[in-house]
Amino acid sequence: MRELQLFIEGVRIDLFKDETVSLTQTIQNARDIGSIFTDFSKSFSLPASAANNKLFKHYYDFEIIGGFNANDKKRGEILLNSFLFRKGFIALDGVSLKDNKPHTYKITFFGETVDIKKKLQAVTLQNIFESTSVYNHDYNLANVKAGLQTNVPNITDVIYPLISHTERFYYDTTTEVANTRNLDYKSPGTGTKNHGVDYTDLKPAIKLTAILDRIEAFTEENFGVGNGLVFETGGVSFFNTTAGVNYNEIYDKMFLWMSRAKGVLGKSYTGETISTIVITDMTNPNSGWDAFCYRFQTSYPACENSSITDGVWRIKPVFIQQFNRPTLQFAAEWKVVGSGGGTFSLSIEDITGQTIVISSATGLAADGTTEHTISTGYLGTVGIFSNIRFVVTSTSGTFTYTTNLILEKRFGEEVSNSPIRQYTYAYCDITNVFPNGALDKVVAGDQMPKMLVIDYLTSLFKMFNLTAFVQEDGKIMVQTLNSYYDGGNSIDISEFIDTTAGTVDFAPPYQDIAFRNVAPKTFFATNFFELNGTVFGDLASATNIDGVQTTDRGNRYVVQTGFEKLLYERFPDTNIQWGWSVDKDQRPIVTAPMIFVNESTATPSPSQISFIDGSSSGTAAAITNYNRPANSLNIETINFGAEIDEYTGTVKLDSLFDEQYLRYISGVFDLSRRLIKITAYLPLNITLSFSLADTFIINGKGYKANSIDTDLQTGKSKLELYNNVDF
Repeated sequence: MRELQLFIEGVRIDLFKDETVSLTQTIQNARDIGSIFTDFSKSFSLPASAANNKLFKHYYDFEIIGGFNANDKKRGEILLNSFLFRKGFIALDGVSLKDNKPHTYKITFFGETVDIKKKLQAVTLQNIFESTSVYNHDYNLANVKAGLQTNVPNITDVIYPLISHTERFYYDTTTEVANTRNLDYKSPGTGTKNHGVDYTDLKPAIKLTAILDRIEAFTEENFGVGNGLVFETGGVSFFNTTAGVNYNEIYDKMFLWMSRAKGVLGKSYTGETISTIVITDMTNPNSGWDAFCYRFQTSYPACENSSITDGVWRIKPVFIQQFNRPTLQFAAEWKVVGSGGGTFSLSIEDITGQTIVISSATGLAADGTTEHTISTGYLGTVGIFSNIRFVVTSTSGTFTYTTNLILEKRFGEEVSNSPIRQYTYAYCDITNVFPNGALDKVVAGDQMPKMLVIDYLTSLFKMFNLTAFVQEDGKIMVQTLNSYYDGGNSIDISEFIDTTAGTVDFAPPYQDIAFRNVAPKTFFATNFFELNGTVFGDLASATNIDGVQTTDRGNRYVVQTGFEKLLYERFPDTNIQWGWSVDKDQRPIVTAPMIFVNESTATPSPSQISFIDGSSSGTAAAITNYNRPANSLNIETINFGAEIDEYTGTVKLDSLFDEQYLRYISGVFDLSRRLIKITAYLPLNITLSFSLADTFIINGKGYKANSIDTDLQTGKSKLELYNNVDF
């Protein structure tokens, strides 16, 4: 019998002497092929001993102030005979009483990959960008033009792909019509030259590697240094983008289109809600700022406690322990007059962590005369910076507004026994008019598509059949399932098998497996379905693939991502390929989040792209290299099935299914495959060291683990194994 030791935050806890503690581990259960982050989770009971009562601060006594916080998970370790078996986290679920006294603590021990879901449970893609301005930039001709050719200046991870949100691009070398989206460029002196891509036709896209960086940064910002998620980006990691043997070229060129609302950034259509407009023109106040920054005493904080950058008001209330004990506080009053008819709404938001609405008003009349006001009261936590922004939305396609913002600073002094004195200074923002047209600044968080971070990661995992585990250094290693299995060792367990019992079951759990993205709504993709009867980018049936055989069991499994595929069009006799995000009636729409492969593509004469350069004379610039959105890179594609590549016109056979799923699924569905259930008494050295990537050797034959349920005290293990057919 092994000695099982359980530690919480380095403190050993008492266990029931007669309780059996087992742990089930699975990396990719064939009965749930689309599951990810599958590590382990175990619930068990602890006695309400004196030591455990102390550790859990008598949780059963709800009158104790400052007791144990059950929402706060604790780091845990399981040791066997003083050797580390697993690291993870422990959460308190509750306490059972007996004769009105505490008897049992119920806890759950779960692996670190499971904790990914807990950390990101309600976090959106928008949330992870709210605390940084690195990706924010002016939305203007120069930046969009540069982003179309290479990247936004000084922001290498943000580009503008040739994807139109509204206008239909075309290519006509014979007839030039002014103010059209004809992409054919004519040199100066020929034609009207005031046609082509307008910068407001395009929206930005952000590199997937940047999103991963923000996930890591966000978790560290919100859970503390050392408690954030850190992904391995070297070696055999899927996220390795360093040129070399393991360089993941296709992932390194993938981008997410930053489209949260239909049509032009900041523009709407009658009856629809516009995308969020954040007031950004607050960097040059016209009055009151000197007074606002005034120090009451030289030792008191001044403007370093209040600043405005890119529309975010950063404030930090303070309490300074001095003779007269001063307290510095901040508040805001926002006055807006809307015009253009319809209604609009206002909100003041704290975006320090997850977005919290401090003050708001809806259904406000945009009649051009009525002044609407919302106020905050005094804001923030003493000693902590808060990030405040001011947001307006409208339901009218002709909406404009003027705004006046008053920032209030209060300094109270307690002198002897006299009342607290108030000092208030105001800063008025310059009056601004924001037409319902293109934004003047792209704030990355506001343009991210509506999607939870965990759903984003899940979709990416399903695309590439990824699996994750935590390394000894605490980093999360993410690999394709093929790569994971290739890294396993061989372990001979023949002598430890209980030969008295076992079962051999039919292995294939499903009749068929389908692979899908979100049903496409865009013009070209809809036409593709109507012409072909299949959804572009999906794989309707895995049983149509060579090597996959199945028996009619009446069950079907669907691997479903949260992404939508865009079908692109290449203009004949050019190097120009573009995307069009409109519905079948050619109206702008909101799609599900879209990712694509970006290919830097030359457009040599005579097929340069015409870009309207914004002068009154109607001149245009020649774009000779542009960011081409695509679904393929070289021979690989991010489609689940084989599709004709829009750019080359050839069939891309190296699909996601062929590259990432076929090896595994063809093995699972091979008619010679069996699911073997046996019992083994594994010695401690194997229990401590085995990996689910390992091949287990039994009487000279290889097997891969589907799941292993281990009694930690006895070493008795229930194994579900597949005979090793082309794993």
